[in-house]
Amino acid sequence: MATMKPSTTPPVEAGKAYALESLCGEIYYIPFSKSAMRLLVTGKVSDGAIALVSTGGSGGDPIGFHYHREAHDVFLCLKGHVNVWANSQARTMGPGDFASVPPGVIHQYQILGDRSEFIGLIVPGGWEEFFRLLGEPYAGAMWPATDDRNPLEVLIPRLKEAAERFDMVPQPHIQAFEPQPWVEGKDNVLPAALRPYFLRAGTEPAYRFGGSVVRVLATTKESGGKFAIGSLEGSSFHQNEILAAGLVFPSVHHAFHIIEGTFEFQVDAAVVTLTAAETLYVPKGSRFELRYRSRYAKLYVFASGGGLVELFARTGHEYKLPIIPEIEGAVDLAQFQQISKEMGIILGLRGE
Repeated sequence: MATMKPSTTPPVEAGKAYALESLCGEIYYIPFSKSAMRLLVTGKVSDGAIALVSTGGSGGDPIGFHYHREAHDVFLCLKGHVNVWANSQARTMGPGDFASVPPGVIHQYQILGDRSEFIGLIVPGGWEEFFRLLGEPYAGAMWPATDDRNPLEVLIPRLKEAAERFDMVPQPHIQAFEPQPWVEGKDNVLPAALRPYFLRAGTEPAYRFGGSVVRVLATTKESGGKFAIGSLEGSSFHQNEILAAGLVFPSVHHAFHIIEGTFEFQVDAAVVTLTAAETLYVPKGSRFELRYRSRYAKLYVFASGGGLVELFARTGHEYKLPIIPEIEGAVDLAQFQQISKEMGIILGLRGE
């Protein structure tokens, strides 16, 4: 069995599975931002379907209000805090908090604290080219803490060119306002429609599938059919035979970002073991197996369609506990096979 070794940058060609080391990717420093943008999955890699970008930084000013004509942004806080504005709403987001910003929604973000991290999906892929034009390749450990250059010479010309070339419409006339408190009954419900929303960590709808728990942040209902996002939690104490047997999604790309614990994946004929802050990209049509290799493990799943998130949400049982189950539950195999067939998924189960 071949071994997939995590690398520091994504490949250039499409259709290839790969893994990235912790806090790696194609990294750019945006001048004066005190942050680094890490391109984990690009439009070139995914045939334009999606891009996945992580950002780490220290507290600074808001980036400036803007909107996209076609691109759908999401913000998922991983560490520290970040303010996110979306039209008339704004929230201060902590680890696990989520925001969805569809096309046409005026938005901006602001990194807070000494060190904060967030990750976001961009759909369709390709808009991340904006960061290549605006930023500078960065090979340091974290990000530059100071920048003594003149913004009028370094940044402003790039911003003007980027706004003209890419799907970004600046809104400099919009005045920033203070983030509002989280709203019970609003910020803990998926809207089931394409509109901006915030989702508070720990309140997202959850489903138990065998010994795994899927917590849903976005479905194709919230993304206009374009993507689904959720967390996946489990333990090496449970068998989770369906995940270990393998799945093929012929038309859906997946990216997995590890949060805690250890996972083992087999993608086609290659095996890779991943831990916190590492990323795996699985292109459509690839067969993958997933195994939990620690007492507790958690990752985020980003899919260019319903993918694994909606498969488990549709076949799982509603789950209310804040931790994974002690005893692995039974899976209705007939129902799982029927829903998989409806979604066009190829199963690796015996007899399939």
